[in-house]
Amino acid sequence: MAQSTTRNYYKILGVTQKTNKADIKKKYRELAKQYHPDTNSGSKAAEDKFKIISEAYEILSNAKKRKAYDRERAFRKRSTRRPKNQPDWNAPPGGFGREPGGNRQGFEEPFAQEPESIDPDMPTSGFDLQFMVDVPLPTVALGGTISYTYEKYVHCEECEGTGTCGSDECPECQGKQLVVRSVTLDVKIPPGVADQHTLAILKEGGAGRNGGPPGALYLKICTQPHPKFKRVKNDIIQEVTISSKLAEEGGPLEIETLTATTTIQVEEATLIGEELRVPGEGAAISWGKKRGDLIIKFNIEDD
Repeated sequence: MAQSTTRNYYKILGVTQKTNKADIKKKYRELAKQYHPDTNSGSKAAEDKFKIISEAYEILSNAKKRKAYDRERAFRKRSTRRPKNQPDWNAPPGGFGREPGGNRQGFEEPFAQEPESIDPDMPTSGFDLQFMVDVPLPTVALGGTISYTYEKYVHCEECEGTGTCGSDECPECQGKQLVVRSVTLDVKIPPGVADQHTLAILKEGGAGRNGGPPGALYLKICTQPHPKFKRVKNDIIQEVTISSKLAEEGGPLEIETLTATTTIQVEEATLIGEELRVPGEGAAISWGKKRGDLIIKFNIEDD
């Protein structure tokens, strides 16, 4: 009987490429009994299925034919590439993609021709992950490191990412090689990074299967509102309320900056809405080589 690399014999018998000969024989007997023409009142559909089941068993039960079949399928599928995931902020992060055929159930589908199905043992890269992360304004303005916790697929610890424990399917990952785990990562925020900027962190996405490379982690920076400061490009704006006496007479005033406190000089006859610029106390420019200004906007207390 001629073999066909356009049919997935493993799927037809409900086994995988890692299934041993004894289990393949056991599965074949179950299906042959179910679809044998003698037990299906001469049904043409059952007869056709029985022929395909027999064809699959003939190839997979013979070591030499099975090896040639696997080699031919691998050659045909080598040009099939998994599309690289692109950031999509409206989509949920990562996960196992649907297997060919989605979530449809039943016995009909395995008999369909599968010219470009994915080899279950082929190395596949991990999923890219994308999240929006809240970062304090001072860290966005001046740079720093934040601790970020997220969930991703990692190699199963129980089976060390093989999907099997001995000759059995791994009960922890159910043969998928991967499990979901919560991980914590120290993320470096560049000084002066723009709000809504996306950081790309390579190899911190989901783990790959069968030795494939991990995906990337994309973090979209969202600046947290600050109770005192607002950022406008490279400057930091702060509204300060002073007494009418200080506004009229002028004098020293201690204020907060992004990193410390400093003393400024309030001019005589300061009016509501006037501004005072403190050079070099704003957000970082050119990745920290210099800084914008801190702009103080004055409000005056009512007497």
